[in-house]
Amino acid sequence: MKRSRHTRILLFSLTTVGSLFVFTLCIEREKSIRNQALWSSMDPLTIPFPIRYNQFQKGNIVPNPSFETGKYFYEDGQEDAFYVKGWSKIGDHVEWADMSIEPFSPGDVSDGIHAIRIQREHSDETDEMGEGIMSDYIKVIPGNYNFTFEVKLEDIRSSKTRLGTKLFDAIDIRVLYYDKNKILIDGKQYYPHIDGYLDNTFKGYPFSNFWYIDRFGWGRIRGRTYNYPFSEGDLPDNVQFVRLFFGLKGTGTMWIDNVDFRLSKWNFTTLERLKPYFDSTIIRADLVIPTPKKIKEYGTISYFKDSIGRVSKPVIIIPERPSQLTMNAARLLQTKIEGNIRHGTDNETISVEIIQGIPDPSNENTMVFSIGRTGLFMQSLTEFEVEEFREHQQSYIIDMKSDRVPVVFLAGNQPIGDYYAATTAIQLFDDEDFFFHAVSVLDYPDFTGRSYLFTPWQNENELMHDVSGIDRMSMLKFNKAYIGYGQPERIKDWYMPDDLYPNGIERVGEACRKNGAVELAMMINPYYHFEYETHVDSINPSLRYKWTHSDPESLAKLKSGFRRGLDAGARTIVLMADDFIPFENGSPKRYTLYTDEDFAAFGNLQNAHAYIINSLYEWLRIYYPQTRFEFCPPWYLNEFIDRSQGKAEQYFSDLMPEIPEEIAILWTGNTVRSLSYDMADLERYKRLIGRNPMIWDNTLYARGLETEYGGYPAMYPGKVRMCNLFEPYDVFLPEDFCEYVDNHMFVNGAASSEMYRIKYATVADFEWNTKAYNPDFSLWKVLVTQFGKEQAIMLLEFNDAYYGLTDICMKMEGGRISNRLSRQGIALTEKLHILYSGLSGALKTNPDLVHEISLRKEQVIDRFELVNKDQGILFGRDSSRRQ
Repeated sequence: MKRSRHTRILLFSLTTVGSLFVFTLCIEREKSIRNQALWSSMDPLTIPFPIRYNQFQKGNIVPNPSFETGKYFYEDGQEDAFYVKGWSKIGDHVEWADMSIEPFSPGDVSDGIHAIRIQREHSDETDEMGEGIMSDYIKVIPGNYNFTFEVKLEDIRSSKTRLGTKLFDAIDIRVLYYDKNKILIDGKQYYPHIDGYLDNTFKGYPFSNFWYIDRFGWGRIRGRTYNYPFSEGDLPDNVQFVRLFFGLKGTGTMWIDNVDFRLSKWNFTTLERLKPYFDSTIIRADLVIPTPKKIKEYGTISYFKDSIGRVSKPVIIIPERPSQLTMNAARLLQTKIEGNIRHGTDNETISVEIIQGIPDPSNENTMVFSIGRTGLFMQSLTEFEVEEFREHQQSYIIDMKSDRVPVVFLAGNQPIGDYYAATTAIQLFDDEDFFFHAVSVLDYPDFTGRSYLFTPWQNENELMHDVSGIDRMSMLKFNKAYIGYGQPERIKDWYMPDDLYPNGIERVGEACRKNGAVELAMMINPYYHFEYETHVDSINPSLRYKWTHSDPESLAKLKSGFRRGLDAGARTIVLMADDFIPFENGSPKRYTLYTDEDFAAFGNLQNAHAYIINSLYEWLRIYYPQTRFEFCPPWYLNEFIDRSQGKAEQYFSDLMPEIPEEIAILWTGNTVRSLSYDMADLERYKRLIGRNPMIWDNTLYARGLETEYGGYPAMYPGKVRMCNLFEPYDVFLPEDFCEYVDNHMFVNGAASSEMYRIKYATVADFEWNTKAYNPDFSLWKVLVTQFGKEQAIMLLEFNDAYYGLTDICMKMEGGRISNRLSRQGIALTEKLHILYSGLSGALKTNPDLVHEISLRKEQVIDRFELVNKDQGILFGRDSSRRQ
């Protein structure tokens, strides 16, 4: 089976690193075998890098993963007996499908000509395992593995129909673990969040909470035990072999093809994964953010010449009647060129002209930049008549026409395309050498709505920081900025904001209008005045009637809140119903109405929401047409639906036929912070809402979150080394992901800090060009283009030392007190001081990032010093150490 593009890129990267170990590999392997008892999936760095690297290099370790090698034979008069290399049949109702012979057809196979088909008309609820196919023993090392497969399903029902349960383990997918003697190992795994154990052999969880599956077309599934924050894919520490089982315990038909089991990237630190880029040579075209769909670099053009007594410089031309966005594109380009020239010559008087119409380039012009549909562009239009350019929203081209004076065309099929062409072009200048990298670009986005979130303002300075950031975020091609419903942060009374909130809306709205490329989006949660997950009987009496569904004044209050944003230029509203709706007995996810009047008027929550949504929709249609309407339901993720005891399914069944189809429904995936989406997750939610869901992603902070319901730092000390202060967007997704979801996407996390703006640059890279996206390379090019190569390396080394010291703190806090850990911690403390000293000098132009790094350094060193006090180790606090 073919490797995914991201895996091929990481494999190439790790191959480069691996070459450094050629001369020591045998020695390391011999040494590591003696220490193999210490290897742990929960602490990947206990396994020597060459061992991890070699295992990763193997890629998919499943033998005969697409079941292509095998043969049919007669056995006791049975014509359907077969042998599949590397696999064993379990049960009588298992077939080796061959699309070239009857009774099979091409639909029975996903790839190649063979697959496995399991058909069961009857099942027994006492069956310990299903009928299916079991792999031979597969050699492994401890670590974290990705397990995926393609599956097709029809008429799947639970084996426990007597009990009326969901599918549970009707689709019986398992990874069985064995020691060196091939003796079965207990598959239970400790889950710190619940302080209990889960069955880590069971990997059919993606289907467990379906009630019934009538039809599920071929789709790639990630075999998993549970959702985040459970660390999916870890093998027991003493494992040396695994066997994969695909079975059906229920009734119906299941097809399996293209099985993939491989060591994941989450056995390597960020530094280990990105080191291959340190000595690599990357052409300028490959550093553009976001990555264009098609880009080809031809060479360089000198755009400024300063001979004795004669200065040659570019000229920018625009149409005679330019749009605001076209003019902004010209000014953006003008600012970039003038800034480079003035910095390189110390001549502050040099300017670059913007000319409307068709100029006659003089010998004083080194080149011409034509922006938008200028006369020059229209004369050459037939050269750019490309179907992709015409058909896609927000598309643009960059191309060059060689003449006496070279002409670079920057043009979009709409004015926004002119602006996006300019945001790409400004990345093609060498800042020091006065060279422009000539390229040919044809580009357009995958997601047409690409957004970020303003910070919850606490004061005027935070507000102005967001205002000043709008232009910067637009250069990453973000086109929506959300005002969250927690605005301002200190006020729960959303209907009674202080002056900072309405003034802030006006200020950011004005800045968005001036920028032209970024539109305002407005969130309101009318339940925000309640506390998180409040039982309906525990509501503060003073709050119960602050906002209700049946009260006309409450609806007017909601419209008034949205009107603030709409009058400031918002083109999107978001009605939020997440987290704060009161719940009734049975489960905190059994959300309910909370006044007698609402029960009398609507009977249930879905009818009340239908009324509110439709009232707002009609109001928008009359007074604010063309406004996009997004809705976040109470059950905005699959796991909440599971915990609703059937209430969520009834809610969606009643609600969705009653509201307009164009209203986007937000979804965070299988859980709140979904580090993977597969076709089962998507299909389940889509069936409930009757449309492609709009992704609300919460993963930029998922792995490094330190709260109780958090990531590695909260629960997995040995895995904290995999964390990243500059975490790129890094989620496991199906191929062609953007085809299965709404074309707008929201990523949560305020873009107010420099660390988050680094993260958001990778989000921009993903949302624009999903197929070309590689998280590690995206982060590398963001760091290099923003700070320079040497500074990028120092930032990554700082991150490695920071999480190395965090790892030591967590281990010592957990009781692993030793002089060895203390010595390692002292060494990492010194390393953090040295790296911070270098960064504070090298990043003087970005004091905010230096400050953020300083806070992180102080935080982790204080933590280390505190945990060492019990050992009587004292640390100096003088200024020479605290740089």
